[in-house]
Amino acid sequence: MDLVVAVGGPYLLARGEEGRPLTALAVLLGVSFVNQVLLTALLRASVGKLVAGIRVIRVADGGRPGFWRAVYRWLCGLCWLPLQPYYWLRAFFRGLGGGGGARGTVTDNDDGELYHADLAGLRYARRTDLAA
Repeated sequence: MDLVVAVGGPYLLARGEEGRPLTALAVLLGVSFVNQVLLTALLRASVGKLVAGIRVIRVADGGRPGFWRAVYRWLCGLCWLPLQPYYWLRAFFRGLGGGGGARGTVTDNDDGELYHADLAGLRYARRTDLAA
């Protein structure tokens, strides 16, 4: 759902027009920021998470995520996708060499899993679990 929200508008804007990729990229980043940062800071969820009944909470106390934590999480998400080929190649060559886990990463995370280690101190929780 979040992907449809973030990509749908820029796709419709850039479709069939030349010279609009930068505009589409700017709209993509803007919509993504509003969806992932502003809505998360205000409502504890993005559009897709609201529909699914999921909330983003602070790991430490289950409270509302702050604005800067949400910004940090969003920026890490933007960096995650371009780094996937690196994670795949690193895991492949470590497997060939019989090497152990990656050093210098959170929990020696070789697979590039984004939300494995409570990114920015935030975690997902079902809305029903929060009410209990």
